[in-house]
Amino acid sequence: MVYCGEFEFVESDGQVAALPCWTEGATEGATLDDAVTMAADWLRMAALDALAVGERLDCGGFGHAPRMGGRIIAVAIEADKRDIPSMSAADAARALGVSTARVAQLCRSGKLDSWREGSCRMVSCESVEDRLSETVSA
Repeated sequence: MVYCGEFEFVESDGQVAALPCWTEGATEGATLDDAVTMAADWLRMAALDALAVGERLDCGGFGHAPRMGGRIIAVAIEADKRDIPSMSAADAARALGVSTARVAQLCRSGKLDSWREGSCRMVSCESVEDRLSETVSA
């Protein structure tokens, strides 16, 4: 799937900030080219985060006016669920030290981000890592 969002690029203190026009946040680079690359990385991570939890990323459309006196540039990336670092439910169970039935429960309750690829349930590595850190700090 292709994701496209507009960013406002603003030069400040020898850096170029990239501000997404549709949400809060920012990234930056040493040059405009660097900042565009960083904006593409930012957009890719936002798209993968949305895909991991089954949400749609709304990039706010086109035609934004600069709010900070910068330059508006549309940035596009391609991403799908296969790009999300993931593991099978069986591997998640081994990593968490629980049964596959428990992993299925955690997926149904939303405590693990998961989706189906054919007949296999995939679980995002990030949600497994988050779950492991919750158990360690509890």
